[in-house]
Amino acid sequence: MPDARESSRRARPRVWHHDYLHLRPLSRELERGIAAARSERSFHAVLDIGSGGSPYRAWFGNAARYYVRLDADAAHRPTAVGRAEALPFRDATFDAILFTQVWGLVSDPRRAAIEIERVARPGARLWLSGPAGWPYDSAAPEHRFGVPDLPALFSGLEILEIIPQWGMLVVPFAVLNLVVREAVIAAGRRVSAAGRVLAWPAAALYVLSNLAGRILVLLAQRGPVAPFLGYLDRRMPTNFVVVARKR
Repeated sequence: MPDARESSRRARPRVWHHDYLHLRPLSRELERGIAAARSERSFHAVLDIGSGGSPYRAWFGNAARYYVRLDADAAHRPTAVGRAEALPFRDATFDAILFTQVWGLVSDPRRAAIEIERVARPGARLWLSGPAGWPYDSAAPEHRFGVPDLPALFSGLEILEIIPQWGMLVVPFAVLNLVVREAVIAAGRRVSAAGRVLAWPAAALYVLSNLAGRILVLLAQRGPVAPFLGYLDRRMPTNFVVVARKR
């Protein structure tokens, strides 16, 4: 079964988590968007590509009788093991598809987009997201796409909305959190007790860092310095969320 603790952490990131500034706007937008779409129709067959622990499963409710989890890592115990570039499903199978924080990691993003279009039913709703201004955390090459690139990448879908999320103002704090997290992990590998001792001070630092980032985001959204800070923030979003529909 999926790791319930990890799924909960990603769906409901807390201010003491190192990746709060990265995951919170994503989870909030997905929850809001899925709820709005469900008020118009039910989604009975849902595909979660790169599902991991399927953190957003609950937001589709009980109407999603067939929630298919696809992941390349069998350790996550997905419904099916596979990759986005070669989906093991028939044409027009799903009426909702999640492809969150994955498109930068696939070997051929355009091929993955074509496969997603293929397995979506006419009228299917899709939520697709990927990191933008965010540190690389993989040994493999990663692909990054901006607003001009995304409509071309998903050219077979009707793009309803492209949502840039929190930007330049939070990136320094997010990077600081990652540096602290990696330092704690490195210390724990050398002396296991050191990792446990440092975990609490690290969590306290995450709280301070995340709150500082949130305050800057609020100042960029409202107040006398909003025009200036808002401009800076939009220059480097942390994520892009694409909301699309199969024609």
